Order: sequence, then C-alpha cells, then structure tokens
Amino acid sequence: MFVKAGIQLNQRQIARLLGVSAPAVMKALPRLKNDDLIQLKQDKETKRWEIKLNRDNHKAVQLKRADNLKLIYEIGLADYLEKELAGATIILFGSYSLGEDAVNSDIDIAVVERKDKLLNLEEYAKKLNRAININFYDSWNAIHKDLKNNILNGILL
Repeated sequence: MFVKAGIQLNQRQIARLLGVSAPAVMKALPRLKNDDLIQLKQDKETKRWEIKLNRDNHKAVQLKRADNLKLIYEIGLADYLEKELAGATIILFGSYSLGEDAVNSDIDIAVVERKDKLLNLEEYAKKLNRAININFYDSWNAIHKDLKNNILNGILL
C-alpha cells in the first residue's frame, strides 16, 4: 500500500505486489480497516474491494514515512551517497521524507557543504520507480529561508 499510495488497488493487485495469495490479503483487511490504516470501498458492479491507504490517518502516514526511509537504506542509496559525498550533510526532504508522497512523486535530497558532483543514480531511481533530485548547496547561508526550513524538517541520512 505504501509503494502505491494515492491509487486504489484490489486484493489481487496487492497480493501480486506482496507475493501472497488473494485470500491472505482479504484476511488482513479487517484489521487494517479497524486500525483506520486503509479505506475500503466495494465496487457495485464487480463486487471487488477497492483498497487505498488512508492518508488522513497520522499513523498511516508515519508508517509510510518509515517505509520510505527503509527503502532508501535497503537499496543502498544512503550508503552510496555517504561514500560518494563523504563529509557533506545529506538530507532527504520533501513529500517523500514526510510520508506524504504519491506514486508519481520524486525524491528530493539536499547536499550541504559540498560542491556539485556527478552521481549515477539511475540504478536507484529504477529500483524506487521514481526520479531522484539531488540539490547541492555550498553552505547553509546559501539556502533560502523557506527552503532551509523544508530541508531542516527532512531526515538526515
């Protein structure tokens, strides 16, 4: 549900994404609904359940935020950036860092106190199925106040 946030899926689509059976997904739905983590709607014609992450639930958004960060580490992006940009402050910011991203959202990363460097991010963008934007800043003073606030609300990698 986190990877496909913002779109409705049916139980078969979720089962395929997770590599489990459709009945296993159906069995989990009541608990997720009771915890208010998902929104359920039954299609009147097909009788299929349409399932969507409940982005109005703070807990669901925080779980998505944690899952996003986990993915950044699991695919090796954080390690790659740390190695390539040693000594720089690297911050994941924007909607992805807040857990408020949708399927078509990009990933914003600020690199402070480091000169521009050409990075090969194709492999990571492909794994995450998202564009990755790296913004380089010579110093904290070079960042506009509002943008600096947004970056400071991000996650230090």
